[in-house]
Amino acid sequence: MGTTLEEGIVRRLGISVVAAAVAAAALMAGSAFSSATAAKVKLTGTYAGTATVKVADDVADIAATGPGKATGLGVGKITGVGKGDASAQPCVPFTGTGQITGLKGMKITFTMLSGAQGCGDEQGNVFSINARAKITGGAGKVKVGKKLYPLKKAKGTFKITGIYDRGAGTFSIKLNGLATV
Repeated sequence: MGTTLEEGIVRRLGISVVAAAVAAAALMAGSAFSSATAAKVKLTGTYAGTATVKVADDVADIAATGPGKATGLGVGKITGVGKGDASAQPCVPFTGTGQITGLKGMKITFTMLSGAQGCGDEQGNVFSINARAKITGGAGKVKVGKKLYPLKKAKGTFKITGIYDRGAGTFSIKLNGLATV
């Protein structure tokens, strides 16, 4: 028994409709999945603590750590290490990496972006810090609305402004930025 022309058209049309419905469902599920897994977290905070800068052959080795608080993360601390070009005065460019920790194991890791600098006073004791950092990941989960989002693949940038007092060995900074989790 052969298939009539009408039966063949109906069969092909039925398969095409089913294929289109499956494709549409897959697209909608993908859109729902991607929007359900992304959220924006405002990163605003203040931190203060101790910092050391050791200079040898115009290379400044930098280490800083201090407690503070940031929106989304809560009370925690910031730590960082880096290198600066001490031959460039009065504004010393620097690079480095760090992390911000918060409540319940939350952590955001970051790398300083090009253009980070500390500009010193005439005596080279008090430096105004102005930098941007790129968020490179994290750990734990952050609550946005009623949902928890993993920080493992966090991305974004934030600005760092503040003061480093070389004589006292202290720093105080403010953060302001946005993370996508």
